[in-house]
Amino acid sequence: MFRFLHFDSLQKAARTLSQRQRTLLTGALVLILFSVGVLWVTARVTEASSLAALLNRGDQDLQLYIANIRRELDRYEYLPKVLVDDYRVSRTLHNPEDKDARATLNTYLKFVARSSGASDIYLMDTAGITLAASNWDQPDSFIGDDYSFRPYFKQAIKGQPGDYFALGMSSGQRGYYFAYPVREHEKVIGVMVVKVPLASLEEERGGGHYEFLVTDPDGVIFLATEPRWRYHTLTPLAEDQRKRIEAGRRYLDFPLVPLPATHVAPFAGNAQLMTLTIDGRGVTYLLRGVEMPQAGWTVYILLNIAPVATDVTHAVLLAAFSLGVLVLLSLILLQRRARLDERVRYEHAAMEAAEASEARIRATIASTRAGLVTLDARGHIESFNPTAESLFERLSTQVTGLTLGDLLTPESASVFSAMVRAASHPHAQPHPQPLVELTGRRDGGETFPLEAAINRMTSLEAMHFIVTLHDISERKEQEAALQQAHDQLERRVAERTGDLLDTNRRLTHEIEEHRRTEAELRHTRNELIQTAKLAAIGELAAGINHELNQPLTAIRFYAGNAKTFMHKSQVHKVEENLDHIDGLTEHMGRIISQLKLFARKSSGKPVPVSMNAVIDGALTLLEPRLQRQQVAVIRHLPVQEVLCLGDMVRLEQVLVNLIGNALQAMESVPDAALYLEVTTAEGLVMTAIRDRGPGIPEDQLAQIFDPFFTTKEIGEGLGLGLSISLRIIEELGGTLRAHNHPEGGAVLTLELATAPAHEAHND
Repeated sequence: MFRFLHFDSLQKAARTLSQRQRTLLTGALVLILFSVGVLWVTARVTEASSLAALLNRGDQDLQLYIANIRRELDRYEYLPKVLVDDYRVSRTLHNPEDKDARATLNTYLKFVARSSGASDIYLMDTAGITLAASNWDQPDSFIGDDYSFRPYFKQAIKGQPGDYFALGMSSGQRGYYFAYPVREHEKVIGVMVVKVPLASLEEERGGGHYEFLVTDPDGVIFLATEPRWRYHTLTPLAEDQRKRIEAGRRYLDFPLVPLPATHVAPFAGNAQLMTLTIDGRGVTYLLRGVEMPQAGWTVYILLNIAPVATDVTHAVLLAAFSLGVLVLLSLILLQRRARLDERVRYEHAAMEAAEASEARIRATIASTRAGLVTLDARGHIESFNPTAESLFERLSTQVTGLTLGDLLTPESASVFSAMVRAASHPHAQPHPQPLVELTGRRDGGETFPLEAAINRMTSLEAMHFIVTLHDISERKEQEAALQQAHDQLERRVAERTGDLLDTNRRLTHEIEEHRRTEAELRHTRNELIQTAKLAAIGELAAGINHELNQPLTAIRFYAGNAKTFMHKSQVHKVEENLDHIDGLTEHMGRIISQLKLFARKSSGKPVPVSMNAVIDGALTLLEPRLQRQQVAVIRHLPVQEVLCLGDMVRLEQVLVNLIGNALQAMESVPDAALYLEVTTAEGLVMTAIRDRGPGIPEDQLAQIFDPFFTTKEIGEGLGLGLSISLRIIEELGGTLRAHNHPEGGAVLTLELATAPAHEAHND
């Protein structure tokens, strides 16, 4: 009977076990499907958010790169506009066969290119032939080359600023070209071109995370941080595009084939996912492009999406770990419930399970990397795990029964005793206590730093403590090294601050010295100008003496006649002679006042001045010399008064100097004539003084404004007149130029800004 009952119990247990297995299998399948779904959704959401974040960061890097391109182009765009106004440019264009002029311009262009960082600077005539270039002394010099087919030349020769990207015909180097027309009297007489190097824009790379490339309006890649992508296209070129590019020799003989893209798919906005074959393997990039309308370019950033895969992997692993934790917690709860059920029916099995759990805990304590020490209620050591044995270099059997304070320094032992008392207090909190730094002692007497935490474990039998120990020797060494580095940095900052203060003081002193020197130079120059004016007055003295002697002789004559007529009581005759004397004295007063006006110092501030009045004043001073040399004065002056921004005294001095030079050049010329012409154009007042003399030698045109350069005989001048005149005109914001007239003679032209007509200062 007992055997039969036992057999029935076994069958019932078998049926229960089989039903439980089916339930567990069904639950496992549902859990697996749910986990797979959660992981798939996590992967997709993470991928989308990572790509969006990557694209956002890429947009910021792309805008910074575009700003760098714009800044690089803006550095050179103004340069050809400035160079076209240099007198050496017009001199070379007017005299292309003049070797000295071209050599001077070549040297100047080379200096400007080296100073500004430009790749090349060159000047072309209206036929597109290069006359001068900064690389004149290089084997691949542009001089003599024909670039009339380049679009930038065609734009500039029409009077418009030109710009263009291409490979150099001689050097094969890439560059961006800025061209600007050289004008003379509204006529284009040449083209100045500046070639800008762009290789520096390809040095910015993202360490494999992103690349940049720039395409022209036809989609050809001419700038790329990845060298293998240059001179490719994003899409195949149309036949007419290819023929137009080949005709312009823009990219020489490069085939311009598309990039090796194996897959292209659209993404959010105007972005694309593009897979390129690199070194035999496919690399996927997130591509985004932004147009630069002012240059006609499109700038792209290619973002490597490899970090996205890493983010997806991390997210999936985190989700899997979270699911695992949830499953584990669920299993623990189910297991706990099963244990509670089994405790009623199987007390023996529960005891065995408890023993197994205790064994696992002991194994965990033995294998953990932290030092674990258990203490009894009195604080004596009960057990040492292997990590603790390694820390103190003592076996567990050697320390059992000792207090942990015996293994610490005296100071640390006192601290640890306080920790034990706090943990054993009846109201002590059960949660983990904060870590405390202690100093341990090994068997050989060596000390080492520790971090310790103590927690109370209460059981039915008695109270115990578990102490967690961590060796922080490495961390202490790192903290000491960090503190040393910080101290060194503080010292270096203090030293550097002292150096900067000393440098600032020296710089301030140098600036003050420079200001004093500049003031002295300005004072000396003004005194030199005044001296030159007095020297000119000395030259005019002879003529003025003659002009004054004649009126004085006539005054004596009329005065004698007046006495005679007075004795004869012919009053009307006396009045006529006195009227003559009055007119002569007024004439003498005008001569003397003009001379005093010319000799006085000016205010130096530009004010509205009548050019007609300046010319009249200068001719009045030079009238005796004009009559003596029998020079005809031919004026071409506007009917209405012409005002310019200048200084009456200084401008009169300049005209006296220029007209005096013209008179000296015509001393031995028959039928001498002086031409004075005033014209206005584009906000400028242009005054030209022309003589019929022999003109200025071509090899001296570039030197006549240099200080102490003169063609006069020794004793006739110091060569400062034209130099001072040039400085005066430049200080007034104008220009002074010299050239020879086609019909003979020299022409000196001064240009000043126009001024409002109602504010003239002619005194």
